[in-house]
Amino acid sequence: NSWGGPVLAYVDTPYICRDCGKEEIWTADQQKWYYEVAKGSLYAKAVRCKACRALIAEQKRIQREQMANGDPRPPRKGANETG
Repeated sequence: NSWGGPVLAYVDTPYICRDCGKEEIWTADQQKWYYEVAKGSLYAKAVRCKACRALIAEQKRIQREQMANGDPRPPRKGANETG
């Protein structure tokens, strides 16, 4: 059976970041915070390193700022090219 069920104990768990491929450890303390304080899904696992999570958060912040200011999205590369 491939279903792992909910977390019963917190142990340091290695994982590989899905964006950059860096090997990381999801510590027991981080897991406890995620599941008990942040109320994250009991079936979720760490998939991105801190640096990649920060990059995504920054990109989202910039996008929210652009939307709030009514800034148009930058044109896609090649959108104005004629072939």
